[in-house]
Amino acid sequence: TDEEILAQRPVFRAAFGGVLDLPQPVVAAVHGFALGGGCEFALSADLIVADETAVFGLPEVSVGLVPGGGGTQLALRRLGPGRAADLVLTGRRLGVDEALEYGLADRKVPAGTARGEALAIAGTIAGNSPVAVRAAKRALRLGGGVSLEAGLDLEENAWRTVAFSADRREGIAAFTEKRKPIWPS
Repeated sequence: TDEEILAQRPVFRAAFGGVLDLPQPVVAAVHGFALGGGCEFALSADLIVADETAVFGLPEVSVGLVPGGGGTQLALRRLGPGRAADLVLTGRRLGVDEALEYGLADRKVPAGTARGEALAIAGTIAGNSPVAVRAAKRALRLGGGVSLEAGLDLEENAWRTVAFSADRREGIAAFTEKRKPIWPS
């Protein structure tokens, strides 16, 4: 009903917003269909790993809706205006190769291995300085919709956040001593 669909909006906005607001990087794994909300969830991630079976799309216009989980804005920022319009206005589906070409997927892996690859990437990220990763993610997220000058200011703030941190001191010490860092944060 109209009332039910309206009542769902705050839940959906909070769910997709929660993923976007995470200070930690999010790596999505796509196996099979990522249509509508599934595609929007993937777009909410920082990196998208897709296996050979992946199919992406924002078909909402074909059923009288518009993407409601951030799809129009996230596709615009990730794909650019023309490709976002193609995806959103036609409602068509993209296989993994076209998704890679469009920038909708970052890595293609064999069928059935997307989750394992996503976890491996997440593990690599988790091995890096938590302070640096959070600061870099913040600069990347906030810098996408601003001028180059404002983006460079965001990067400067990120750099200053980590340059004088205990993580930087440990990272340099570990590099010098040829060992893995033990991050204090």
